[in-house]
Amino acid sequence: MTTSYDWIDTAGGPFLLIEEDLLPSWRGTEGWTFETHGDDDSDYSRACEVQDWVAPITCGTGLAYVLGGDVGALTWIETQGFDGGFLVQWLGIDDEAEILPALRSPQMTELLASDKAEKCTITVKEPGALRLLQAAEIGDNIVAPTLSLRLQAGTYRVSSACSETETLIIIVRRLMRQELSMHPDP
Repeated sequence: MTTSYDWIDTAGGPFLLIEEDLLPSWRGTEGWTFETHGDDDSDYSRACEVQDWVAPITCGTGLAYVLGGDVGALTWIETQGFDGGFLVQWLGIDDEAEILPALRSPQMTELLASDKAEKCTITVKEPGALRLLQAAEIGDNIVAPTLSLRLQAGTYRVSSACSETETLIIIVRRLMRQELSMHPDP
């Protein structure tokens, strides 16, 4: 099958969404072993504890975001204007061409707005350069493929859900930039 998107995969651990400036602070599996997994203070063990589809984790002087849950390849499909997009995780897809119509469907909009969807917010600082990578990676010595994302600085609402049809099973994490308030707090 021909693919339309760039996909990255993981050897079993979660993915991490991190601002480029914080990469040197992410130590991944440094200090980690199979024997100590879950009982050590490594960044990788901390990331593996996350059960939510998107959750913050401390990283240096800021936050990175763990994409927990199911294992499957991941891609980024941005919306126009760097104001958001979709992190799509491949769980079962017969034809990759079905992804974009599914993302644009009223059913997807309804699902992501429903109580079935997990919701959180993330903050992106200037210059808005982020990297999607395996949480096991060491930020200043990345070996496995990664994806680069570019977003406007600001706060993003993230809605995450699993979408399943007869030919498509995906985890969708929609990032939508929040508009600045017209009436600033006094």
